[in-house]
Amino acid sequence: MKKLFSEMTKQELEAEMKQLREEIAEAEFASQKAVLERKYYTAMAYTLDPADFPPGAYKVEHVQLPFVVRYLNGIMAWGTIGEDEEASYPISMITPL
Repeated sequence: MKKLFSEMTKQELEAEMKQLREEIAEAEFASQKAVLERKYYTAMAYTLDPADFPPGAYKVEHVQLPFVVRYLNGIMAWGTIGEDEEASYPISMITPL
């Protein structure tokens, strides 16, 4: 039985991310690639420290509008995008503005 990302060591997460990058490169369909990319970002989020992502304005990978983080819950950043649309993203997908 496969471990959850939250149960993996950093080395196991890095191996999983390598495997996912290979699968992304081989993906035939955009929807398949999108699912694999989300898994990749989720695995990567477990290698980061949530304390490094305080509330504030961020850029989200593949999203044009700014994302304002209100709070974190585990590896997920919750806040608003654009005017006031609720959204959440793994912390690995955001970078400070």
